[in-house]
Order: sequence, then structure tokens, then C-alpha cells
Amino acid sequence: MRAVPLSAFVMLAALAASPVSTPAFAQAAPAAAPAANDAVTAGSRVAMPERKLPPEEQADSDGLRALAKMTPALPMEKVLLKVDAPFAIAPVSAMAQDKAGNIYLFHRPEDRAIDPVVVLDSRGKYIRSFGKGIFTIPHGIRVDPEGNVWTIDANKSMIVKFSSDGKKLLQIDVGDIPDATRPFCGATDVTFAPNGHIYVSDGYCNGRYIEYDAAGKKIRQWGSKGKGDGEFNLVHDISLSADNILYVADRESGRVQWFDTEGKFLGKKHFGGQLFSAAVAPDGMIYVGTHAKGIGYDKDSFIFKFNPKTGQVIGKLEAFAHQMTIGADGTVLPGPVTVKVSNDPGDYILVFRPKK
Repeated sequence: MRAVPLSAFVMLAALAASPVSTPAFAQAAPAAAPAANDAVTAGSRVAMPERKLPPEEQADSDGLRALAKMTPALPMEKVLLKVDAPFAIAPVSAMAQDKAGNIYLFHRPEDRAIDPVVVLDSRGKYIRSFGKGIFTIPHGIRVDPEGNVWTIDANKSMIVKFSSDGKKLLQIDVGDIPDATRPFCGATDVTFAPNGHIYVSDGYCNGRYIEYDAAGKKIRQWGSKGKGDGEFNLVHDISLSADNILYVADRESGRVQWFDTEGKFLGKKHFGGQLFSAAVAPDGMIYVGTHAKGIGYDKDSFIFKFNPKTGQVIGKLEAFAHQMTIGADGTVLPGPVTVKVSNDPGDYILVFRPKK
């Protein structure tokens, strides 16, 4: 299966405001700005109309662009992997990787007879798929240290744990959905602690994250809506480091905050615009996926790598990262990128790999 440099192709990003039957990647902030669901699709390029921002938001997004200009590129290779699957790949919400290098796609097929979880090898060759008929809005996917696969439905606010071969092992219904009429009003992501506990970000309507034990029993929760320390304006992503620090993506505030495992606020870093994802790398560095507000996701979207102990921004990649995973080998899987190659009916996904 071929791995092709991105420069040979055109990446297509489409924005859609979709009903529940055809969900898009993520609902816009429940603020004054008009709702705009973000989706990257395999199809013709559709540009989201640019919208005028309030002066404060404009300055914030301009600050993100300025940071990107002064930040050097990371020594990574953009690679396109052709997806060799027996069905078409719908918009991909998130990707994960296991210890063997296999890639797990979580996509949003309109046909409920198609599996939303698709497993590929490191070259894009299809291995298996599972999960049909369970999800309304597939949102996040993670692989735990034992190789189990965890999936998050942002409409049902539901966490489902599978074995690596697709056997359903556990379901956690997060509940407390403030507005059941909203397509996106539930949980967004999950991360794993060494003691078997899991932490869930519940951000579209609730500004909180929650700790559960290994059996799915709720232990406690932290956070509320707002802009202060320990408050969130859309909790979109969560990741636990080897030294037991939780990094939480505060999406519409354009920042990442971090806490100990008992919810004590430890620090924050503001990047500007929107900050969709926060992922811990094997070397302890943090990758965040950002985007300047007011334009389509195929423009002014940046992945930054930074040192949480010093705050130093080390480098950047140019791509939209809805929910990001950093593989054990350093591969960056940004999530929602479905690429079409001219005169090729197949589907491609984008990954970044360390240059050798």
C-alpha cells in the first residue's frame, strides 16, 4: 500500500451544518457566533463563508497566526495513506494507533449498516471493522494500554469499550445532557490512568471532566462553564501524561489547561483562536491542534508542539487536528482528514511521520 507525500495532491476540506442523520465533525461554540459544524469530507471542495469576528476574537485569532509565523516547522513528513477498505470512508472524526502501529479510524457513515470503526495497518490496508448500529455521532476514539478500543458518541454522551477485535466490553452512559434536541451536547474524549480509571471530557453542553473507575462507576467530576482557571468554554479533548497530569483542551477559549488527577489546577497555555485537541507525546511534550476563527478549517489550522514545563513552543505542523493521537513511534494522527486524489476514486488519510 503506497505512502505518498502530500505535496503531490490536493487536500479537500468541506464544511457542513448537518442534521443528526448526517453528523459533521463538531458543533461550533454555543456562543454568539452562528453555529457551524466542522467536517472534512471526501468530495468537491466547499468553502465555508468567512464571517466577521468581534474585535477581541479577531485579535485572538491574529495572535495565533503570528505565533505560527514565528514557529519553525517540525521535522515530520506529510504522508498520504490510501485506505484499502471494502466500503467508502465517510468523514473521519478521529484516529488512534495501537502498539503494533495499526490505525483505528472513527468515521461517520450515513448508512448505519456500515461499521464506524475501521482498523488499518500502518500502510492503510484494511484489517477489520466493527461498531455498526451503535452510534449517532462518532466523535473520539482511543486505544488503551491493553489494546482495548474506546469510542465516544457526542450525541448520546456514551462511551463504549471494545476489545481490539470489536467485542463490546463496557458501556458508560454519561448522562446529564442539558438539551437533548441538540445534535452535539455530550461527551467528547477519554483518557486512561495507570490504576484503570478513566477520565472523560464532557464539553459540548457541560463544561466538565469526569473520573470513572474501571467498571464504569462515576467517582467525581470537576469544572464548570466559564473563562477562569478550571473553567471551560467547550471541553473538547483530554490526555493524561506519564507523570499523571491531565491536559484538557478548552476549545473556544483557545487554550490548554492542566490539572493533577484530583482536579487541582496546575497551569495553562493560551494559543488563540480555537484549540481542539491536546495530546501527550511519548517524550512528554504536548501537541495541540488549533484553528483561527472565522474561516474554513482548511485554512490557518496549526498543530503546535510545546514543552509544558517551560511553555516553549518547539515547532509546528500545518493541518487541522480535530482529535489527535501521537503514536508510540512519534507518528502524528491529526484525525479529520479525508483526502481525494485526482482521478482516483479511493480515500486517503493524512498522517505525519518523523523524518528518518
